[in-house]
Amino acid sequence: MRIETNGLQRIKDLCGSFKLDENEVYEKARLVISVYHEIVWGSIKNEDPRMAGPLEKDYEAALLYLSGFPPTEGKREFLTKLLTLFHSEWFSGLIGNAVNEVSLFPHNGEFYAEILNKLYFSEHNVSDKELQPSMPASRSTYFKRKKEAILFLGVTLWGVILPRTIILIRSGTPQRAYMLMIAENKGFSESGRLDCG
Repeated sequence: MRIETNGLQRIKDLCGSFKLDENEVYEKARLVISVYHEIVWGSIKNEDPRMAGPLEKDYEAALLYLSGFPPTEGKREFLTKLLTLFHSEWFSGLIGNAVNEVSLFPHNGEFYAEILNKLYFSEHNVSDKELQPSMPASRSTYFKRKKEAILFLGVTLWGVILPRTIILIRSGTPQRAYMLMIAENKGFSESGRLDCG
């Protein structure tokens, strides 16, 4: 079995161990990706009035919504709800921590993280047509890895990052949770990263 196939199987195994439905997590991750740019970059540039400051928002309510929203939620409704609940740094920090966890995955993790960052999370993201030729993979392999990257982003977000952050908030240490969330390239590795073999 090739490493690439082994990586996908490990992601699927993680879905099972976290009791996550693979298709649901994938669709939810795609929805998060589809609104990320507007929440993080658009709201900053446009000074979106729905995106209030962190003191005007309930961080735990925002986390609970994101952890349990239905995958059938419409994009417009989802975006509006996130804009009213999240401060852009909170959202960016959560996704950044999830991508950091993805990059630590021993089977294609750095490749997955590079795809996610360049396609979806940088201020000036690129298209598949621009990115694929620069990647060390054939066209078909690139698109397989892209799909795996989105799935694994969902697994890390709903299986690791959101549950840990909610536990930190509920344990009475919201300041520590907030500091961990916004720390660049830090993730939650200090308290134990995914053990993916």
